[in-house]
Amino acid sequence: MFSRFRDLGRQQLNVELQVHTNWTDGQATVLEVLQTAKERGLAELAFTEHVREDTSWFPDFKAEILSAADGFGDLRVYVGCETKAMDGDGRLDVSRSVLDACDIVLGVVHRLPDGRGGYLDFRQLSFERTAEIEFRLSMGMIANAAIDVLGHPGGMSLRRYGQFPENYFRKLMTATLARGIAIEINSSYLVDMPAFLALCDEINPFVSIGSDAHKLSDLGRCRDKLLELGVGLT
Repeated sequence: MFSRFRDLGRQQLNVELQVHTNWTDGQATVLEVLQTAKERGLAELAFTEHVREDTSWFPDFKAEILSAADGFGDLRVYVGCETKAMDGDGRLDVSRSVLDACDIVLGVVHRLPDGRGGYLDFRQLSFERTAEIEFRLSMGMIANAAIDVLGHPGGMSLRRYGQFPENYFRKLMTATLARGIAIEINSSYLVDMPAFLALCDEINPFVSIGSDAHKLSDLGRCRDKLLELGVGLT
């Protein structure tokens, strides 16, 4: 499913590996996503719905995807989830049954746990502290969690401060490569995609292509952005 960055060609780019539907916070149905993905010529699509440890609807979600995908035989479809880090040791907010049902698992940082069962307030944290905690949570997932992709790396810092330290990106890429998991190129979060891609070219990690699609117009956006930047054209 994943290629190393320098091996990306048009075929490897022609995917959308982070999609949300109206099962959680997306706007479109599973069928609408599949129809639009086909119209845009995508070859592979992963439904990666947000889950928590107490999520009970995942079997029905998976059944709907598998049933709908039968009508799109030329489109490879994966059932997945996006789940957040709960501590620096790589514990995830997801049940074992959901993990077992997935073809692809994205581990992300969405909140910053306070170690007492709650979460830190982003408004009370500096950029440096936010980035340090996000980096530590990400490294815990890379080292210990049952994930296939480190999703939107540095995303919380990027959303709030427009930056994430290059040395953290470098260490995350190196660690994912060592473990054989992918780091996500996410067009929704990356503020400076060319700089991120330059690091990818240097370290050559496994990468996952994701637009963090929440509406139909998002589908294929990361693929298109990468093609605009000349990735996969040689």
